Amino acid sequence: MDFFAHQDRARRNTGWLVVLFILAVTLLVFLANFFISLAIGWSEVASANHLSSQGTHAFWDQFSWSRFAVTGFAVWCVVLGAIIYKRLQLAEGGKRIAESLGGHRIYPNSDDLEERRILNVVEEMALASGMPVPPVYLLGGEMGINAFAAGDSPSDAVIGVTRGCIQLLDRDQLQGVIAHEFSHILNGDMRLNMRLITVLHGIEFIGGMGEVLLRVRTTRSGGAQAFLLGGALWLIGFLGTLFGDMIRSAVSRQREFLADASAVQFTRNPQGIADALKVIGGYTAGTEIFSPSRGEVSHIFFGQALRRLGGMFDTHPPVMDRIMRIQPDWDGSYILTRLKHQEEKDDAADAKKEQLAKAVALGAALNGEFIDPAELLMQGNIASVQEGLSHIPDSLKEQAHDPLGATALMLGLLFSDDETVYQKQRGYLKQSPTQGLLALIDKQTPELEQLSRALYLPLLELSMPALKCLSQEQYTLFKQRLLLLIRADEEIDLFEWCLYQELQHYLDPEFGKVRTHRPKYREIQQLSDAYRLVLSVLVYEGHDDPQDIEKAFNRGIGSAGLYNLKIQPQDACDLQDFRAAVKELAYAYPHLKPRMLMGFVNAVKQDGIITVIEREMVRSIAAVMDSPIPKLDD
Repeated sequence: MDFFAHQDRARRNTGWLVVLFILAVTLLVFLANFFISLAIGWSEVASANHLSSQGTHAFWDQFSWSRFAVTGFAVWCVVLGAIIYKRLQLAEGGKRIAESLGGHRIYPNSDDLEERRILNVVEEMALASGMPVPPVYLLGGEMGINAFAAGDSPSDAVIGVTRGCIQLLDRDQLQGVIAHEFSHILNGDMRLNMRLITVLHGIEFIGGMGEVLLRVRTTRSGGAQAFLLGGALWLIGFLGTLFGDMIRSAVSRQREFLADASAVQFTRNPQGIADALKVIGGYTAGTEIFSPSRGEVSHIFFGQALRRLGGMFDTHPPVMDRIMRIQPDWDGSYILTRLKHQEEKDDAADAKKEQLAKAVALGAALNGEFIDPAELLMQGNIASVQEGLSHIPDSLKEQAHDPLGATALMLGLLFSDDETVYQKQRGYLKQSPTQGLLALIDKQTPELEQLSRALYLPLLELSMPALKCLSQEQYTLFKQRLLLLIRADEEIDLFEWCLYQELQHYLDPEFGKVRTHRPKYREIQQLSDAYRLVLSVLVYEGHDDPQDIEKAFNRGIGSAGLYNLKIQPQDACDLQDFRAAVKELAYAYPHLKPRMLMGFVNAVKQDGIITVIEREMVRSIAAVMDSPIPKLDD
């Protein structure tokens, strides 16, 4: 639950950013007025062809409070206009940043071995950290070793990697780098980074105006004024950029140390990220990025993307310091490397890991021991996630990486066991304009029927990147078919709600702007009715014994800090009201969310048995609340 503490810290940093921004723009207003008065006064002095006390008086006579107000208003309008323009540019989320850097999306069904390796690493890390699987973008022309996470929220986040990163790092090192980027998503750093980009663009825009004025050719009489004004604006913009670099440096450096530590926690392998940093230290190109857009986004990268003023305001700590934080006994030796193909080596390593996972599962089966794949996937480390994913047939994984195949999988999971409803659902799909969709679902059905129910939502998460590759029209048809299949029996059960909530929450931002949940509840008591209903439905679904139900409910409200609530009668637990109550919880301030989620977690763990539906409900509730999936197996 450290996620929420870091979210609050990120919110405080955002508050300081606003304060510093206001101070910076106020300074720009004063400087702009000073230079405007200087330009007008100097012009009058020059026109008199002498410098005297009259010239000094002429200069000071140009200042007036009315012009000061007009100039200040104009500066604020320019800055805020530039910020709004930049914000609209970034409304599409992280993919806009990736594309501006020259990146292209790696499609989930890519046949390139290097691309497949990074996709697999991102999938494993997403499941280990309790986050949706994000799209991956490749900066194909960048040979420096670097990566980034960009987006406003986990639902529109993307991971970007350079060509040098996927060619020079082995699988363990890639895991360390990607885990570092996932920690930025979890800790709220990613959203703060996006705000930094928009705010600093407003200040830097003034410097851009100055450069334009410096190039303007005017008449002889006005040229000097334009030159002076342009130089002044350029100087103001330069000072604003310098001030912004100071802010970025101060905010970013310590966050990198935190992200490195989180990467070790996710992977349980400090050697991976330490070796990645050692490779960077021994590589001539280092982490440098050459895209023209690198300046305004340099702080979002894994390593230092560019250097200004001799590294005085670097946004990242030195590589040596980062390694020493992870391995205090490091001997100072870097790993020397060069561009080479590692596909065969890593492919063999993947095959070995897969064989080991299958051997473990087979050995347990022979000994009469059942390994719950859901428990493996919820343990929050790479090794257990890899073993849990081995329980999903390769053919289903392959379909999950294809847009049409992923569509068929999600629809196939909704097929009813009731023959009448099943035939009704098939009738809906026979009317689909997508050729071969129903035949593909029928082909997948035997393996889907054998698949553990616990793996349904992990399969959904694996399908997310492929579903994000649908066109707008295809996605609209997909959602329509989902709703038709869900409503075929004229009721919505909890699994259908869980499936639809996760799909809608993580896919809608890809296909249009979605209204975010702006916090409005500061006190837990304001959400007592909604929390009571959600917790009541959860404990009724997971427990049969009346005493266990009461104990689970009391443990849940105790963990949330609500001690005087009584469980809602089961016949009053309407599913439609439950759905509305979950959405209401999403409007809580970040400091309330860990208490509520911990209450749900403690309630389902009360009897020592965590059912599949309990897992699905907790995951979906967390998704609607814009939170990572809590660990249930600690």
